[in-house]
Amino acid sequence: MGRIGRSFQLVGQSYRILMKDKELMVLPLISGIFIVAALAAVAAGFSLGGQHPPTRGPQLYLPIFLFYVVTYTIGIFFQAAVIAGATERMRGGDPTVGSALGAAGHRFWSIVMWAVVAATAGMIIRAIHDRVGFVGRLLTGLLGIAWSLATFFIVPVLVLEDRSIPDSFKRSVSVFRQTWGETAVGGTTLGAAVVCAWLTLILITGLLAMAIGIWALAVFVVGAAVLMIFFSALQGVFIASLYRFATGGAATSGLDPSLLGQVFVPKNR
Repeated sequence: MGRIGRSFQLVGQSYRILMKDKELMVLPLISGIFIVAALAAVAAGFSLGGQHPPTRGPQLYLPIFLFYVVTYTIGIFFQAAVIAGATERMRGGDPTVGSALGAAGHRFWSIVMWAVVAATAGMIIRAIHDRVGFVGRLLTGLLGIAWSLATFFIVPVLVLEDRSIPDSFKRSVSVFRQTWGETAVGGTTLGAAVVCAWLTLILITGLLAMAIGIWALAVFVVGAAVLMIFFSALQGVFIASLYRFATGGAATSGLDPSLLGQVFVPKNR
C-alpha cells in the first residue's frame, strides 16, 4: 500500500501542475471535436454513397486504416501540444494554447509519420485478432500491451527531441527500460483515479435520475465530457513530468524527486 499511496501523491502533484495552466485542457477538447468530425465525415461518406460499411476484406481494412491515420494524427498532435505546454511550465515558462500548438506544429510531419506507423501496427494486430482463436486473441492482447509500453514515451520524444521515427521508437523503449523497469504503479494510479471518477459520475446520475428523470442524461453527457478532457490533459502532464525527470535526472517544478524515485523502480539487470 505504501507504493500505491506514493503514486496517488504523484498524481496529485501532477494535478497541481495542470492547475497552473488550466488552458491546456482546451487542447483535448479541440482534439475530441476534430475526431468526432472525422468520424461524422466517414459516416456521411458511406451514407451519401448509399453503402453500408463492409464487414470483411480490403473494403473494410482500407477505410479503417485511413481513419486510424487521421484520428491518430489528431490525437497525437494535441497530446504533443499538452506535453509541450507542460514542459514549458516545468522549465519555468508560462505556456499558452498558442505556444503549445506551435511546439507541436514544428514536429507535425514527424507526428503524421508516426501516426502511419501506429495505424499500421494497429491494423496488423486487428487483422491477427480477427483471424485467430482464443489463444491467438490472448497473444494479440499481450502484443498490444507490449506495444503500448514500448511507445509510452514516443510522444514526448517526438515533440521535444529532433529524432527520426526509428530513433524515436528506440529512445522511447530506452527511457522505459531505464526508468520504469517492471513497475508501472503510476499508470495504474491514474487508471484507478479514472475509474473512481466515472463511478462517482454514474452514482450522481443515478441519484439525479430519480429526481429529474431523463434530464439526468444531460448531466451525464456533460460530466463525461469534462472527465475525458480533464484526464486526457492530466495524462499529458503526467507523461511530460516523467519524461523530463527520466531524461534530465533533475526534479521538475512541482514534483518531488524522491517520490518519483520510489514510484519508478529501475529494472534489475
